Amino acid sequence: MKKSLLLLVLTLSTSFLTIAQSKDEQLYAAVQKNDKAKVEALLQKKADPNYIKQAGPWMKVNPLITAVNNSNVEIVKLLIANQAQIDWKDGFNTTALMYAASKGNKEIVELLLASGADVNATDGEGNTVLTAAKESKNPEVISLIESKLNK
Repeated sequence: MKKSLLLLVLTLSTSFLTIAQSKDEQLYAAVQKNDKAKVEALLQKKADPNYIKQAGPWMKVNPLITAVNNSNVEIVKLLIANQAQIDWKDGFNTTALMYAASKGNKEIVELLLASGADVNATDGEGNTVLTAAKESKNPEVISLIESKLNK
């Protein structure tokens, strides 16, 4: 997804401009860096897994979507176990499930669905989770999403 690339560029650029001070900011930075040990330690210190990083006047992201975009299954699991909001929407009105589906990441798609992610979600342009899955061209992910839609 083009949004994934833009999201990545924006979050990476803001990481160089921001000095992490709060536990929540440190958590977001640790997720960006795929530092599982630090993510785990910060969550134990009650850092907010639903922290919203403002990456510009209209762009917002959170740790879960960042972990999904990094394809980091272990950090996604940690965030979900600590009550990350599964269906939170970013600045593009896109959910973590939509990003995972667009990347064709079956393991994360399965994890998010098992955690209650909304398979009927739409983004700010009206695209669906199935639309995102089809972008990935991963037949297993497409089939998985279709099977959930047909229930």
